[in-house]
Amino acid sequence: MHCSTALQSKRKATAGICMFAAMIFLLAGCGTGSVFDGSRVSDTSGFRMEYSILNREESADLTLREGDCLLVSLSHTEGTVDVTVGMEGQTPIYRENGQQNADFVLEIAETGSYHIFVSGHQAKGNISFTRIPEKTE
Repeated sequence: MHCSTALQSKRKATAGICMFAAMIFLLAGCGTGSVFDGSRVSDTSGFRMEYSILNREESADLTLREGDCLLVSLSHTEGTVDVTVGMEGQTPIYRENGQQNADFVLEIAETGSYHIFVSGHQAKGNISFTRIPEKTE
């Protein structure tokens, strides 16, 4: 009888350890949530995103010419975004943290490759940066 009692105790201990490991594994996925659910387009005309979840950084490079304008539209129903627009190695032409909703135009004073950087924080909505070429007569 002594051997069967020891065997039962060992099985119970093994079962307990397995259940504990399974709980840890299942709970490890709780609360992490999705970091991005939406669409993203970056081309010569601009940079656009629509998302139901944005909890990460997104960026795009856009070649702009002196005299061009960049039409910026930020529309959110939840959360905020941080936005930076500028050329590498220079002071950004635009930077704002905690942005929710805004529509504005950035005038481009210097030709170059502009880096658009967006970081979402529990954000839901859309954002667009549309290049408006300089009018040539």
